[in-house]
Amino acid sequence: MTKKEQYQLAAKLLQIDLKKVEDYGGMIDDLSALYVSVPEKGGDSLIVGIDGGVLYANSSIGYSRHVEAFKKGNRTPLEAFERNEY
Repeated sequence: MTKKEQYQLAAKLLQIDLKKVEDYGGMIDDLSALYVSVPEKGGDSLIVGIDGGVLYANSSIGYSRHVEAFKKGNRTPLEAFERNEY
C-alpha cells in the first residue's frame, strides 16, 4: 500500500476529508505506518499500516499505548467501521 493509499483509507474510515487527514496525520517511519489523530475532544485516532491493517483508538488511548498495541499486532477489523463497532 502506498502512502497515498494509506491516507485515502484513513479518510474513508474516519469519515473525514483527505485534507484533514494530511493536516492531522504523519508517518511513523520505523513502522511505515500512518498515524492520524483528530485534535478535538473525543477525537478518533487511527494507525494505518503499509499492509492495510488498521488500529483504531478513541481519545482515552494515548499515542504511546496506541503504537505499542499496533506493534504487538492488534488490529481493528475493517468490518467494524461499517457497523460503527470500533
